[in-house]
Amino acid sequence: MSYEGISVRDALERINQNHSGWFLPQVQRQYVWGARDESEDYNCMLLDSVLRGYPIGGIVLWETESSVPHREFLSDYSKGGRTKEVDSGLWQRRKSLVYDGQQRLQTLYSVLRYTVNGRILCFDLLFDRKVHDTDDTGFFFIDKGLNPKLGSIRMNFLCTQDDDSEEKEKLKDQFASEGSYSKEETLTVKANLDKLWSIFVQDNTKSLAYFSVRSNSDREVNEIFRRLNTGGVPLTQIELVLSKIKLKYSSFEEDLDALSYSIYAASNIEFSAAEIMQFIFMMVFGATRVDADRVKASDVDAFKAKLTEIVEPLKDFFEGYLLGLLNINDRCIIPRSLALLPIMAYLAERYKFDQTKIRRISSEKIKLIHQYLILSQLNDWNTQTMVTNFVKLAREAAVKGLDFPLEDIRKIAVEHNRVGELRRQAFMGHPWFSLKILTPSRKYQFAAKKPQIDHIFPRNLANKDQAYKDAVDVLWNFQPMPAGVNNYKRARHPLEFFESSDGAKYTGDYDYIPSLGSDLWKDEIEFIRDRELKMTEELSTRYGLKFEVGVAE
Repeated sequence: MSYEGISVRDALERINQNHSGWFLPQVQRQYVWGARDESEDYNCMLLDSVLRGYPIGGIVLWETESSVPHREFLSDYSKGGRTKEVDSGLWQRRKSLVYDGQQRLQTLYSVLRYTVNGRILCFDLLFDRKVHDTDDTGFFFIDKGLNPKLGSIRMNFLCTQDDDSEEKEKLKDQFASEGSYSKEETLTVKANLDKLWSIFVQDNTKSLAYFSVRSNSDREVNEIFRRLNTGGVPLTQIELVLSKIKLKYSSFEEDLDALSYSIYAASNIEFSAAEIMQFIFMMVFGATRVDADRVKASDVDAFKAKLTEIVEPLKDFFEGYLLGLLNINDRCIIPRSLALLPIMAYLAERYKFDQTKIRRISSEKIKLIHQYLILSQLNDWNTQTMVTNFVKLAREAAVKGLDFPLEDIRKIAVEHNRVGELRRQAFMGHPWFSLKILTPSRKYQFAAKKPQIDHIFPRNLANKDQAYKDAVDVLWNFQPMPAGVNNYKRARHPLEFFESSDGAKYTGDYDYIPSLGSDLWKDEIEFIRDRELKMTEELSTRYGLKFEVGVAE
């Protein structure tokens, strides 16, 4: 066995072809390159390496006619897009499954034939490598529907051309005559088109290398796959666990995606398939740190059963608890995600025994869960060791029909050098979360992943100094409010706004404010002090929490 060469065009033609096509095995991770930061820069560098004839790493294939589940490559890629399993009736066809090289092939397939995140790859035909920096490539992206700048060509247009020398010459003449180019620029345009054509249109330049494993059993190729991922950029522990599960339950990842999507659809809160997988691992092994080596073939059924078991309680946690009781409708509000797992575990165990949902738990018992949520988020009860111990206590209490074990959890947190009580400074230091806790009847609206919040006394009020701006830029002066209203009352004294014909209708949208006849409106310091008192009283009444006293902050 050895590597063979293949042209870019031939490789792309084989992707998703019905006969002897290239597909993805279920053990492969999903495509991630298109979702990472600065992905367009990486994609341009990859294409530039291919154009220069640089090695980009080999492709490892398993050639088989065995009836095994597999997935198609994506065409147009959008962030979060995930490949789907091929119908089982086609599993026996002759095919090659890509065990290494998916990220590179998927990138080439989408940028050269389709789109990535609604964008199209182009090349500047006037690009002269001799006068540019080493990392400049000539490749760039534009939004779908826009025309590229003069002297540029869309790669998904070029790469669908037939390899016809006459058509190539017509294309060169066409692009060379589009602008008022100098002789040197005209030569550059034609030379670039010649080079692009030879690499991406013709099939005689073997730019890619692939290695085929021919076997009716996946044992050998799985061993190759395992060894390929012991160096370089390895699979995550979650991806390795998934690869073991999918050998028996090929649709397991799709089931995770479906649950993740249903959670988002019901609550607008993102809880990814990987996070669900971590939760399942915790419920099976009692540990938050995922370790693929712990998962044996005999454990796979437990993962499948646990996924079925947690569907309803997980949806109830996000839709019934976070959204239903607190109106938390975005992950960015929650600073410590790992600390949510004990509540999920408690609800999952309760549901398993008596189908208990949030709406059936009394307000006094829910208060313990509220207290844990607030304390864990603001006091950083969020390490893997702590959360693993919290989950154990929560599950044990749920199985016994007991209340959420806040006091036992608090003891563990203190033993791990965390604060056990609520401190005023910590509460003020997380305004998005704390304000949401204090205004559960309000729902944030968002812009650029930031909740829209109004300063009741605006920072830019006329004739006010820096001391005023610092005084009003504080949690106790904040109110969840859409940006339209916020901008409308910007730089207006709040009393003037609320007494005006255009602002009076918004008075009922603000919480913890005095009557319009109160003298508190005349002094922002007294107003804020009064509002702080009302909000801390609400914290005590609704959640049973008070700020720790006698602590220097």
